[in-house]
Amino acid sequence: MIPGYAELHCATNYSFLRGASDPEELVHRAAELGYRALAITDECSVAGVVRAHVAAKDAKLKLIVGTELTLTDGMKLVLLVSTLAGYEALCELITKARRAAPKGEYLLSREDVPFAPAGLQALWIPPAKVVPDTICQPEWIANRFPGNAWIAIELHRGADDAGRIEEIEAMGARLGLTCVAAGDVHMHARARKKLQDVMTAIRHKCPLAEIGRKLQPNGERYLRSIGRLAAINPPRLLATTLDLAARCTFSLDEIRYEYPEELVPAEETPTTHLRALTLKGLARRYPQGAPAAVAQTVEHELKLIAELAYEPFFLTVNDIVEFARGEKILCQG
Repeated sequence: MIPGYAELHCATNYSFLRGASDPEELVHRAAELGYRALAITDECSVAGVVRAHVAAKDAKLKLIVGTELTLTDGMKLVLLVSTLAGYEALCELITKARRAAPKGEYLLSREDVPFAPAGLQALWIPPAKVVPDTICQPEWIANRFPGNAWIAIELHRGADDAGRIEEIEAMGARLGLTCVAAGDVHMHARARKKLQDVMTAIRHKCPLAEIGRKLQPNGERYLRSIGRLAAINPPRLLATTLDLAARCTFSLDEIRYEYPEELVPAEETPTTHLRALTLKGLARRYPQGAPAAVAQTVEHELKLIAELAYEPFFLTVNDIVEFARGEKILCQG
């Protein structure tokens, strides 16, 4: 019996000049194929997950949020979010990487990755040829993500897929890491291979006729049927994708915007602080006392704001306005 499958490594067109399908196309195709879950793992980004989230809710498919990262020493890994704390840690890591490099690039070293970050699962993506210099990579991931580290086995009908499985599983057994199937998906359908080739040529600033081996060698990096995957992956690798997907319970629906607390004095609450600022502004606007109608409107608005818990929003706007005025920046509206 063919086990179910969850794709754990997938780039959308938000991975600029890499992914050849948009998030909605990938989500709906995964649902059509009967996938149990789909991870969107754009490179050093979560830009595609909002559209994927909306599409996944419509398709009733479990969405896993993640990202792909290549560290400065060449090590490649995929981080998957399992909890809200993990999403926060992932966003902080992406921000750190992007701020360390010019726009459109990123820099992240092993030292930048926190030890045992809560709520994150890590997949090591072995290079095409596992050589002695790469052996330390899974060991580092095992130590950095204790209990939450995996090795991805990505098969694309290479010359010796059976030998690659044996080699990587032996490494995993030695280090106590579980191996799991993944696809390194770049498109929802194989027909997008020509578009993906063109984007690869543009990325390398090279004519398509001269791009040669920089192209993917075949069209296997698409969302394949579970039957096709079962033909090249042992059932244990496919089943493990479901084990890992089950750990990832986070949903974007859990996110609530939290305004910075530093805008509120220690002895105040957002409600009392906004009221104090409002009354101060009211006295400045009406030195002789506010008209009854104006005072009544202000009280009505403050009550409504309190019911909606929107005080931090108005405090943030006030902070921006005060800064602009202090810097003599025109501030209207």
